Amino acid sequence: MSPARLALLAALAAPSLWAATARAATIEVGPHRPITSPAAAIASAAEGDIIAIDAGDYFECLRPRVPGLTIEGGGTGAVFTDTTCDGKAVIVVQADRLTLRNLTLQRARVADGNGAGIRAEGKRLTLQHLRFINNQAGLITTNEPAADITITDTLFTNTGRCTSERCSAAIHAGAIRRLRLERTEISGVAGGPAITSAAAATQIINSRIEDSAQTGASFQLLIPSGGSVLLEGNTLRKSPHAASLRAAILLDGSITGPVTLRRNRYINDTGHAVPFVLDWSSATPRLEDNILPPGETALSSNGITVHRAIGLARDAHGAAWRAAGAAKRGAVDFYRAIWP
Repeated sequence: MSPARLALLAALAAPSLWAATARAATIEVGPHRPITSPAAAIASAAEGDIIAIDAGDYFECLRPRVPGLTIEGGGTGAVFTDTTCDGKAVIVVQADRLTLRNLTLQRARVADGNGAGIRAEGKRLTLQHLRFINNQAGLITTNEPAADITITDTLFTNTGRCTSERCSAAIHAGAIRRLRLERTEISGVAGGPAITSAAAATQIINSRIEDSAQTGASFQLLIPSGGSVLLEGNTLRKSPHAASLRAAILLDGSITGPVTLRRNRYINDTGHAVPFVLDWSSATPRLEDNILPPGETALSSNGITVHRAIGLARDAHGAAWRAAGAAKRGAVDFYRAIWP
């Protein structure tokens, strides 16, 4: 057992604070506890521990690195505010099998405009009853192909916005194994997409993705690539402040799995005709029993020819620059070889 772990055990002398075994401890943290710093408790925790944090405001950021931890707020929840780790997020997750529950993550700000509530750099992450409030970005993942993100009963509000540097989403999932949302609400995204997912499986169930009375997203969902997509029982709303009138959902690029949208409700308050789904992808979306405004287009491919032509031109431009760079490097190597 590490010296840090021994010190923590000594600090928590009351037996009621611990589970039956030292390998699965419950560490209680709060202003009036022997351990007052959640970050310190997490740094000294062992696999399987539960970090139980009293309700209140904490001006700390967290870096969970030990697998199997549960970090949960008590009562009305623990609020982590105005502090980020590593110029990234309020919580930088570098652990596998982490569960976060009943926490508020708010006011994440970093210089590049991409300050997130959570940076998910581990594999299996479960979020339950979290609140993301007034952050530059919400949840950002890596491209770890084994990563699995599950989000339930969670709120993202006024999180995800455009700055001078970039546009950030409430949820940005890279090329991970699965992104799953259930009973989750997203509102108040300003400028960028509410959700972007390139996951091998994107599943959004019984959730709400809405523009607010003051701000609007470009898309409620953007799938730039990835695998299967399932949207079922959700409400998607575009407001007069929507940042784009292209569509509520954009399917773009190479999508390798089935795309199914069923029993969703689409509300269009923009005053303009805005399709439910804009399909610029390689998939063939299947739409079943969705509720749309009268006369609204369910599925459109408008602009796909121009979009693909721009993509081809961009690819050709990139290839030309790469070839020019390779030729330049070859010439430099040649002259170095003949004229040291």
